[in-house]
Amino acid sequence: MLPFIACLLLPAAVLAAEPAVTDLFRGSGHAPDHTYRIPSLAVTPKGALLAFAELRKNNGGDTGDIDIVLRRSDDGGKTWKPMQVIADFGMDTIGNATPIVDQRTGRITVLAQWNRLPERKLAPGFGEDSRRLYQLHSDDDGMTWSRPENITEQVKQPSWSWLATGPGAGIVLTRGTHKGRYVAGINHRETAGDAPGYYAHAIYSDDSGKTWKSSRTYASRHTNECEIAELTDGSLMLNMRNHGSNRRDRAIAISKDGGETWEDTRWDANLPEPQCMGSIRRATWPSDFKPGLILFSNPASRKSRQDLILRGSLDEGVTWPLAKLIKSGDAAYSHLATLPDGTIAIAYETDRYSRIALTTIQPADLQSAPEVANPDGTLKENAAR
Repeated sequence: MLPFIACLLLPAAVLAAEPAVTDLFRGSGHAPDHTYRIPSLAVTPKGALLAFAELRKNNGGDTGDIDIVLRRSDDGGKTWKPMQVIADFGMDTIGNATPIVDQRTGRITVLAQWNRLPERKLAPGFGEDSRRLYQLHSDDDGMTWSRPENITEQVKQPSWSWLATGPGAGIVLTRGTHKGRYVAGINHRETAGDAPGYYAHAIYSDDSGKTWKSSRTYASRHTNECEIAELTDGSLMLNMRNHGSNRRDRAIAISKDGGETWEDTRWDANLPEPQCMGSIRRATWPSDFKPGLILFSNPASRKSRQDLILRGSLDEGVTWPLAKLIKSGDAAYSHLATLPDGTIAIAYETDRYSRIALTTIQPADLQSAPEVANPDGTLKENAAR
């Protein structure tokens, strides 16, 4: 049965309609605001919705003069305050904002990555020709932000060149022996040993971000951008971009020790992908004999970045019986957040990276997945009409 999905009684054509959207960030195609990319969302302790992005000032590439910018909504995404820059390293790159919201202390921590050189020229180690990790924080509900702090040597191995946060958001664990731990998805490129390549894992902090450690084991090779969801038994699910293998499915790994180690990686054929970032977030925990709801969004295609679908799982990410078409056609990176009233917010890139849009839907807008997706997880042709 599909709890709370009363909308299944509505005509399929009504359900398949794409929700209304708001432009969060729109690039001009020229300096100083050429392109906005890499959206991430966070809900503050006071209930505000924060939308982070990269401002790529001079072009749409991954390297150059790139800042982290932020917009704030105090009414659930209906209206937005002007954009502010929260991290600027001059002509260098600071990006992949990965927020962690601590409801207990009120602190919002943002992890981010820095580099001066393009990816192909990054060197292993900790110098200015390599990739570094920084964190900054806000103690006033996201109104003002600290100076970025370099945490690279706490979490990086000398043989890694590439090192990237998220993108997406981290979490604060709510149960088990590691309750209160900060955990965020991360990925690196190993340059030494018998199996060089990209690997996803996590970093974590047991002192509210004062110090950080990196996972001792990693997901399989060919895993990259990733996000983490906490499961009801206290284990963690790492949902990862496939990067460099012949598979066009999402990669999954489980940790039973709070992100310190990861079990064998599997590929979820129910979650197709074109090698692109995706977002996994818990919306609700089980209660009153109702299952919890975990959400996942990504371009549901094995060919190209198109057809953004939001999916819902009622069994802790084992199956995905619920779905909603968010954007047919061109769509790339996306990120999810759940507002205090249960509304689901989705930020996503579209129109060939020229803008980042946001839409909100209710959990009841999710429908039976066969109404939206083919058996292989890709978008049904009639769902886009």
